[in-house]
Order: sequence, then structure tokens, then C-alpha cells
Amino acid sequence: MEDLAVLLKQRGIRSTRLRLKVLQILVASKNAFSTTEMNTSLGGSEDRSTIYRILSGFYAEGIIERIVGVDGGLRYVYLPQSLSIQPSFRCSKCGSVSCLSPLPSSYLEEIQRHHLDNAVLVFSGTCSDCLRKRV
Repeated sequence: MEDLAVLLKQRGIRSTRLRLKVLQILVASKNAFSTTEMNTSLGGSEDRSTIYRILSGFYAEGIIERIVGVDGGLRYVYLPQSLSIQPSFRCSKCGSVSCLSPLPSSYLEEIQRHHLDNAVLVFSGTCSDCLRKRV
């Protein structure tokens, strides 16, 4: 947890018990969480508005990524590499999120001629683990 506190400090975010716990859950999981799901993971006793502010702050500082779920709701996920130009895959069965192969350089060169405010390249379906388990 000490490494997570350092990460927050590097981004100018004060470490609190709840911020560290939220980040610890995100880092330890391959799943993307809505604010409600994060609250459930925390035992259901925290204020959902506070959780939303924590997740939004982490996203604003580039610590986590925000994706739009198949239901249209926002979900937050920690990935070692940024999703800003890299496609990802979200399993609709287990909720895991994984990075896909990077986009071809010709595509990225073309994109870089423009100013992007946001890039969301999320594919959804059933992951190979769930297919194997027939979930």
C-alpha cells in the first residue's frame, strides 16, 4: 500500500484511507467498476458520492481509465498502460478488462493530425476464460 501512497503523492493527491482502499481494489482487479460496484467491494458502507469523486479524481490525474459499459454507464479500471489510444476488451460475463494490440502506426499518425478530447475504443463480448468455462 506504500507504493500506492507514493503514486497518489506523485499526482498531487492526498492519501486517505478510502482513496488508498479504492486504488488497492482497482490495482488488484482486472475488472472495471461502476461507483455502485466499488461501494459493494468496499462493504457498502461508504458514501457513493465520495466514491464517485475519488474515481473521477483518479481519472482526471491519469491514474485510472474510464470506459463506457455496454449499459451506457461509466466504469473505472486500472490498467498499467493508457487506453487513450489503445483499444481494450471488456468481458460482459466476468467484467474483466484487457488491453488489445496497439493500433497500427499509420492509424496513429493520422489521428495525431487532429486534437482529440477523448478516444474510446472498447470492444465487449465474452472473454476466452468465460468461453472456456462456459459461463
